[in-house]
Amino acid sequence: MDDAAECFEEILTRIHYHLTGIEDSENSACTQPHCITHRTFSADVIEEMICHCGGIFNRLNFRQTVSYVSANSIVSIKREKRGGKSGVENFNRVNAEEDLGANRLPLECQRTFGQMVRDAMDDDEDGHRRCPKVGCGGRVRLRRTLRRPTPDVLSIGLVWDTENPSADEIKAFMNLVDVSVLQKELFDKVADSSNGNFSRIKRDQNKEEEEEGKEEEEAERFNLTAIVCYYGKHYSTFLVDRRSTELWLSIDDSAIIEVGQWSDVVSKCVRGRYQPLLLVFARNRWTPLDRRTAPKCTWHPSVTTLKPRTITEFDRCSPRPTSARPNRRNSTQPNHF
Repeated sequence: MDDAAECFEEILTRIHYHLTGIEDSENSACTQPHCITHRTFSADVIEEMICHCGGIFNRLNFRQTVSYVSANSIVSIKREKRGGKSGVENFNRVNAEEDLGANRLPLECQRTFGQMVRDAMDDDEDGHRRCPKVGCGGRVRLRRTLRRPTPDVLSIGLVWDTENPSADEIKAFMNLVDVSVLQKELFDKVADSSNGNFSRIKRDQNKEEEEEGKEEEEAERFNLTAIVCYYGKHYSTFLVDRRSTELWLSIDDSAIIEVGQWSDVVSKCVRGRYQPLLLVFARNRWTPLDRRTAPKCTWHPSVTTLKPRTITEFDRCSPRPTSARPNRRNSTQPNHF
């Protein structure tokens, strides 16, 4: 059921290879300024376990184009944050509250979708994660750090407990999705890659600080631009129309249909039991790519003989005669932009 997100990752990997000639895109630090995979989609992330005693354990540094999270955990976290003494009562009234809308809930119970995603990544219901430090044994939590330069696109892959969720399960999740998220909601820190200096993301600010940082916050806002869904052994995509940020389109094979506003997308997903698998959020302010070092053409390597090429070899591609049709099965045939 994760094929949509995995396919998305593979497409970005192949784009990286064709633009740079470097096969490994996940673990290698690509420095090519024209590589859209790493400059626009790839996030340099540090994950580590921290304890209240000051201990830091299991530090991992990796690049990712898609962050995976459990859709069911997000719904469970939302229910847990409702407040009240009885978890059963919260579970029973969650759908009724969502039908009324978030504005009817107390402010202390309202949580953004980005915050719920971040909490779901740190979900440890059974409390198995314990501090290994002698004499402590306290529960540890996951700390996520984003290293600069930060990507312009954040993609979230959704994992479900079942291949056939009910309409109620899809409704419970879709009603939680916000059309925008903030970078500070998904990560605890932002670090400079060059010197390793960390700048903690402030989660609690007074009104004066919020006014001063309003412009900077808008620069860190990511809008939901696409959602890939699965239904009936088939994939369908909902895409926001760039001409109007409030208009959504449904793309199903060759059929492109205007759906309407985001609320109409939610209704269509619930009625048709469209299971969301991939959410794509794009920054309001994009960073232009430096295309001066980009190759003039790319190659189609065969499946069995994959030969990475350097940028210099890419630049030696000769123009293709206009009268000749390219042989798609020939691995040495250049593909010009």
